[in-house]
Amino acid sequence: MSASAHPFVGRASAAVRRRSFIGLVGGGAVLAAAGWFVGGSAELPEDAILPWRIADREADVRRFMLAHALLAPNPHNLQPWIADLREAGRIHLNCDGERVLPETDPFGRQIVIGCGAFLELAVIAAAQRGVAARVELFPDGPPADRELPKGSRVATLVLGEPGSAPADPLFAQIVRRHTRKTAYENNRPLPQALVRSWAETATRFGLRIGVADGAAAMDPIRRITREAYEIEAVTPRTWLESARLMRIGPDAIAANRDGISLNSPMVRALHTAGLFDPMEVPVNGSKTLERVMDRWVPFETASGFLWLASPANSRPMQVASGRAYVRAHLLATAAGADMHPLSQALQEFPEMRGPREALHRTLGLGAAGETLQMLSRVGFATEPSGPSPRRQLESILST
Repeated sequence: MSASAHPFVGRASAAVRRRSFIGLVGGGAVLAAAGWFVGGSAELPEDAILPWRIADREADVRRFMLAHALLAPNPHNLQPWIADLREAGRIHLNCDGERVLPETDPFGRQIVIGCGAFLELAVIAAAQRGVAARVELFPDGPPADRELPKGSRVATLVLGEPGSAPADPLFAQIVRRHTRKTAYENNRPLPQALVRSWAETATRFGLRIGVADGAAAMDPIRRITREAYEIEAVTPRTWLESARLMRIGPDAIAANRDGISLNSPMVRALHTAGLFDPMEVPVNGSKTLERVMDRWVPFETASGFLWLASPANSRPMQVASGRAYVRAHLLATAAGADMHPLSQALQEFPEMRGPREALHRTLGLGAAGETLQMLSRVGFATEPSGPSPRRQLESILST
């Protein structure tokens, strides 16, 4: 069916129709980028979410570790990891230089955090098999702080003998943990036992943690994160970085198994009809931007905001932040709670400097070098959602 014959289309120009539709769906790229990690749904192709179903089937301990580690949360669902199994008793983890975000994450901070989450799930999975996995960070030296970590060896996991580690009680939560970006209940308090466990986790990794709850503490964070969301939407290069990662429809989702999944029947139909062009950037003052910002409203609902800060913005501290974050999310899953990272105001491209500094001031992060590494809304989702796509284990192994 041609665009002009589509029943939803009047006689407006194709460009106007496309802009209107981008607004209608909330601007797919920024909609998905509102959190660090891209969510999925029950409608996704089974092949794309199969790794969540079969992780336990691996007999070899290192493959078992990797099958669970690749389920880690990561920015834009890029899955930026390459694992090398060629040395017996070890796993070398490298950052995939082709899976980085040079516009929204110009120094690779979020990418390294994602690698930290990967490492922590690998350690937890090893313990499930009774094996201790020691993490040796940056054996070749860390990448420069102000450069993308393309191809860098992030860590080597050194496996101990069988029986060298007790099982981690959070293991069962790995395949249950999903990032839910629906509305959350606003007035439901967080269990204090969960908040205490988050604090213990942060201390374990040398980080500082806080939970902002109540209107007085949450409203300033809502204003800052909303402003940051808008900045990312109207900055062409950051919008387009997300738009290029959109996977529209089951064929694209199944073929790529990464990025931003858009699979609703409306999106598929209008994309096929040529009415949805994600490469069009919202413009200040436009109806398109207004509708994009309407998509932010559910992201302001929460029981509170959880934040993680490190004493310095070093590469090891970024890894520690990823390890602590994923443990915090597993703890939330075990308690029946949900988490959804809001990463825009933490990004380090020039246009985001104002919100980033405002957020640090709001949270009282004033010590020299102290850096906010993660911000997440926490609470209880009002609607269920399923896993996001993952690449197969074989695709992350170096050859």
